[in-house]
Amino acid sequence: MNILVLTDCPSPYQVELFNEIEAQGKCSLEVAYLRGHDPQRQWKSSEIRHASMELSNGGMSRACESARRADLVVFNYYLHANAETLIDERARHGGPWCFWGERPGFHQPQWVGRVVRKWKLAKLHASPVPIWGIGEFAVDGYRKEFGAQRDYFNLPYFSDLKRFEAIEREEKRERVFLFSGSLIARKGVDLVAPAFVRLAREVPNVRLRIVGDGELRQSMMQKLAPVSERVEFVGFRDWPELPREYAAADVLCVPSRYDGWGLVVPEGLAAGLPVIATDRMGAALEFVRRGRNGWLVSAGDEVALFGAMREAAMDELPRGARESVSEHTLENGAERFAQYANKVVSRKGAKEDAKPQIKS
Repeated sequence: MNILVLTDCPSPYQVELFNEIEAQGKCSLEVAYLRGHDPQRQWKSSEIRHASMELSNGGMSRACESARRADLVVFNYYLHANAETLIDERARHGGPWCFWGERPGFHQPQWVGRVVRKWKLAKLHASPVPIWGIGEFAVDGYRKEFGAQRDYFNLPYFSDLKRFEAIEREEKRERVFLFSGSLIARKGVDLVAPAFVRLAREVPNVRLRIVGDGELRQSMMQKLAPVSERVEFVGFRDWPELPREYAAADVLCVPSRYDGWGLVVPEGLAAGLPVIATDRMGAALEFVRRGRNGWLVSAGDEVALFGAMREAAMDELPRGARESVSEHTLENGAERFAQYANKVVSRKGAKEDAKPQIKS
């Protein structure tokens, strides 16, 4: 089966998954990247070991041809003129296709998002093609917006968690909280500062490590100044460097106001860290369970965040982190991708066979 995937850019986690799909050999995969990199991300390029093309570098004609010829086209992006063209091309061609995305409705006011998706995803609204949601959080959102008269599949993001599973943890005298992500309001890092200042004044043996960079760095440094001796700003760390940062911590704190998935959650759990996350993160809703591997708090709630951090600082930490993501492997992700692709194509074929045949 020949599959074409259209996505934004070769981010490390997507490249890992697509490389694994290619390595398993259960389908012939080709990936069309709209651009070579995201200028807002500092990731270094990952080694691509699957057939690919870059549409911003003259690959559009090849992509159109692939969209017509593939047995299945998976669209992982739509807010780009080239993406719209390829969706139109596939819908007009009539072959099986599906949309694969994060939960809709959080990047802008809800009514604005609905209008934009009604316009940009008109072909998806007009046909019963399947939707692959990136986690149950996304599946639920798409089902509410697009209705129940289509198939939905849960296919979240996957990355290679083995590098985190190999971490050997040691008991430390201090309890170290880790934030890893962009220093922006959406990630909730501004909530971490007042919560940690309050915690540090109450509990003597806590520290905070902040991995990442962004527009809120200076304001974070100012807010954390009263307890600066217990805070370390590590800066940006690239993909291969992250396991070392997780190894130096005891609790992962990721209070995002919204994250469609949030790879940091399964990474932290795989590293053996209990996770404090919010109810607006796809991965947290999928994996985090109080008493087993962490705390799930309301997004934007500084008081709830402080309460979870205080409990994590003063009580015995839950120990079910690694077990909770033991099945969330890169290999299983590639197998699920191929399984769902086969279901989409076979169901499309079954529906075509069921149509009344006109005999000459």
